[in-house]
Amino acid sequence: MAKVYSYSRFSTPEQSKGDSYRRQTEAARAFADRHGLELDEALTFHDEGVSAFKGGNLAPGAALAQFRERVREGLIEPGSILLIESLDRLSRMEPLDAMAELTDLLRSGVNVATLTDGRVYSRETLRQDNGLGLMVALMVAVRAHEESAIKGRRVAAAWNEKRRKVRAGEAERLTRKAPAWLVADGSGWQVDEDRAAIVRRVYSLTLSGEGEHKIAERFNREGVPPLGRGRIWHRSSVAKLLRNRAVIGELTPGHIEHREGRKVRVEEEPIAGAFPAIIEQETWLAVRALKDGETGAARGLAGSRPIANILAGLARCPLCGGAMTRVYKGSVAKAGVARLVCTRAKAGAGCSYQSVRLPDVEGAILSHPELALKDIPAGKAGQDLDREALSLESNIAGTVAHMTDLAEALEAHPSKAGAARLAKLEAELGTLQAALEAVEERRTMTDQGLIRARAERLFDALEAASGEASPDKGLVNAAMRVLFSGVTVDYRTGELRFHWKQGGETALAYGRAFP
Repeated sequence: MAKVYSYSRFSTPEQSKGDSYRRQTEAARAFADRHGLELDEALTFHDEGVSAFKGGNLAPGAALAQFRERVREGLIEPGSILLIESLDRLSRMEPLDAMAELTDLLRSGVNVATLTDGRVYSRETLRQDNGLGLMVALMVAVRAHEESAIKGRRVAAAWNEKRRKVRAGEAERLTRKAPAWLVADGSGWQVDEDRAAIVRRVYSLTLSGEGEHKIAERFNREGVPPLGRGRIWHRSSVAKLLRNRAVIGELTPGHIEHREGRKVRVEEEPIAGAFPAIIEQETWLAVRALKDGETGAARGLAGSRPIANILAGLARCPLCGGAMTRVYKGSVAKAGVARLVCTRAKAGAGCSYQSVRLPDVEGAILSHPELALKDIPAGKAGQDLDREALSLESNIAGTVAHMTDLAEALEAHPSKAGAARLAKLEAELGTLQAALEAVEERRTMTDQGLIRARAERLFDALEAASGEASPDKGLVNAAMRVLFSGVTVDYRTGELRFHWKQGGETALAYGRAFP
């Protein structure tokens, strides 16, 4: 007796709720009884929340993919029947691809039966009806694909309109999905202060010099609850927080494109002010300067304001090496003079609270444009480093693509083996990214022509700003962050120490020393 295997697919998990699953199960039993066949109820296949428009039910880990694998391994005997509600449950891909899936099953000896019309597709029935079955199947495939395509276009148009309204200020929220530290509140957002405090601590520890691995280890040791779905903190979860522009109030929308059989998320222009900011702009700039040194000015809630500090994201404390931030509050504001202070001291996390007059520091920098061309470290071109970087970038792209596919499969069908593989890929990606960062740093160190060109741009910016009543501090700041990894404001000696990214320092006196 031929066995019958039931396969059901729901595009969204919600569709599997209610009466649909029970109805399909009873219909499968009735079909088997009516034809005197055996329904294998111990081995049924279900895909929930999986779309067949781009072949998601054939991705690794999907139920239909597992059935196909069993057929290839000979675990499903020839003559068996795959029972589905209708042919569009099997595939909604382009008609030729959908027909290929059906005919591949038939060539392997597995027949396909549909509950809606009671039709059985097999080599024998296709011979007997002179191809009528193939014509029916093709018509179903055309209709199913077009329905999904139309739905996709409508959904895309709806999301485009939502994004337009948010950008234009006509709507407060694009979606109820939010960063882990926010909760939907009416049409806006409410900050979860406990979770926001964890995010702020990640930034504070980073500015104090603690790495991503160390922060993750510290949080796991202290029992700090993870913000995502994971059970523990990983380096990657810390890294994502440090790169998530939502902390400064930005939403970076995107859309999915299918390229060469893979899903690719294409990011769009960020939307400023979409979320409540929980990290100050200068803190964000300081962290980005530590991580890559070339991140542009933040575009958050204060993104439209000009940078008020030439050393934004660059100033470093001479005692702890942490970031220094601009303060203009209390007695400082009354005196009409902004100052630089250590962020750790300001937060009461240690270090010495010693403020430095910002006009003294900026005045020294603006009055010495020759600083940009002084003591530039030597370097040379490195073709081997170029090839090494290209190879690493290729490996990173391949690893990310593999992780994306595996993550989608795990979301539909969780498994310990798959999770372990994903964790291993995540570790490999971290290693590759660290290696690429090291190579990029060495490339910068060896490219003397690039360094000289960047130094000349800084010289021009400083020279232009020095003669203006209201200098363009943002332009100077951007030019400096390309060249320097940081600037130590040493109030003990009254000098600034500019740390070149390729190594070496340049010193400049700015004022009197403090005890």
